[in-house]
Amino acid sequence: MKAKLNILLISILLVACKGNSPKSDFDFPANGKPIYTVKSTKTYLPELLSPYKIEIKQPFLIIFEDGSIPFEKPPIHLVDLNTLAYRVPKGINGQGPNEITNAQLFDTGFSDSTFWVNSSISKRMSEFSLYDSSLLSINEYRQPEDMYTAYQMLMITDSTFMCLTTSDNYKLVEYGADGKRVAGYGKWEPIPNRPELTNFMLTSINGGWFKKDPWDNLFVKAMAYRDKIEIFDYNAKQFITVDGPRLEIPPFQIGGSGAGAIAAYSREVKFGHRDIAFGKQFIYDLYGGFSEIDYKQTSRLAETIYILTKKGELVAKINLDRSLRSIAVNEELGKIYGITTDEDPGIAVFDIPKDLLDKN
Repeated sequence: MKAKLNILLISILLVACKGNSPKSDFDFPANGKPIYTVKSTKTYLPELLSPYKIEIKQPFLIIFEDGSIPFEKPPIHLVDLNTLAYRVPKGINGQGPNEITNAQLFDTGFSDSTFWVNSSISKRMSEFSLYDSSLLSINEYRQPEDMYTAYQMLMITDSTFMCLTTSDNYKLVEYGADGKRVAGYGKWEPIPNRPELTNFMLTSINGGWFKKDPWDNLFVKAMAYRDKIEIFDYNAKQFITVDGPRLEIPPFQIGGSGAGAIAAYSREVKFGHRDIAFGKQFIYDLYGGFSEIDYKQTSRLAETIYILTKKGELVAKINLDRSLRSIAVNEELGKIYGITTDEDPGIAVFDIPKDLLDKN
């Protein structure tokens, strides 16, 4: 009888422990990681018409407009990092020399006085000065024909690029400045019970934000609907995968036929990761949790930031007091900057919880 009682007690303890164990690294508070709630101040700048992306290149915040602004208006703005005072616009829309058609990806580059922008429509990288008042770029690199299927590109060195492509079998493809393919990294994992999915469809299912860590040689893909972050360590040539908070793939539909068939999510599906920012210590993951329909009805898009190490280990969760669409981080100042999603979007500034930065 005593043996049976001991077995029963052990069984109860095992069930209790299992019930308290986290379902994933993002399972708060079961994972024991801290949760913070932070408040913001907001600055409205009338020069920003429809801002959708924010980046940092000391000593400036760099703001990108979306495609809804008038054609004659500049798509890029420089704002003083410390005072949030407006400085100068950048960019002239067009296909001519040193003009840009869109400002899709930001790259810090390798000079203290410039930054780069990838224009996916015109297939070029444009370099802008931080300190002159010219709207035109001061230098540009046009994609050679051999790399024409690359639709997003970031700089590995001043003569090599890491790209997302529409036709390659690999997730990331490295090219030289001559347009020649150097190497491919990582193949898409098949989705169970969906053998008909092509690499092109898998690229759509895993679509999202492609960013580069300016301090470490890391390239990060954060999926917009599927809750997955992939960190590629270029030096080690290794991927680190972070799954969650949702572990299942949201339902998607196949549209089109033949080689042009794509996979797409409906407007009812909740967004996953909405943006990625880098500090010297951590990766900052702006997480959604709202659908496109939610956003249209309430202007709520993303109100959570997960903080991870450069190895993909979850550190903390931050609840925001307002909704954002994009973030940038300066750990030296202890600040998170974001583009708000309210009726008059502006720049929100949050303090990073001090004890997070004091841990290292």
